[in-house]
Amino acid sequence: MPTDIVLLSGGIESTTLLYEARTQGELRALFIDYGQSAALQERRAAAAACVRTDTPFTVINLKRLAIDLRGPTAIRPHVPLRARNLLAVSLAANWALQTQARRVLLGLQREDQKHPEGRPDFTRPLSECLASLKVVLEIPYRELSKADVIARGLALGVDYTLTYSCLLGHRAHCGQCPQCQARDSALRGLESPSGPPK
Repeated sequence: MPTDIVLLSGGIESTTLLYEARTQGELRALFIDYGQSAALQERRAAAAACVRTDTPFTVINLKRLAIDLRGPTAIRPHVPLRARNLLAVSLAANWALQTQARRVLLGLQREDQKHPEGRPDFTRPLSECLASLKVVLEIPYRELSKADVIARGLALGVDYTLTYSCLLGHRAHCGQCPQCQARDSALRGLESPSGPPK
């Protein structure tokens, strides 16, 4: 049976995608540590999701990139790698070729289009490049909001308390960084009487 590869960060979208894709055939999960502040917590959440879904889990360790590509500033950003989706998809495509996988699955959603690498003019050429290698890049949540993705995941049995979204890498979510705020807003949106519980 053909295999799919999901790029798994341990966050809301990629974990939902993991749960959904496992119903569609063989699946492998790929986590990339590129020196981000939250790498340890993200990896733990991703690994735990793979245990719950019985999905093979592979980690690519690129921590050194955060140092080698830092530039002349002494300040270490929480997300130290620009255009990281370009690197992540390229590595996943390479792994797909090695393992004869058919698809690379990326959990971008509609609100990610605020960032250049989440926009169609970035992902479409990337998809075309992979197609030339006979690997399909799929972004199934590109038209969904984060709240839409959560609603979809709840129907699949995803426990979002076990996912990790914070940029800072603390054991508990800080509640202040942009990722935490987007997470909290989406979860609150599902707490209305007409929506499913948090």
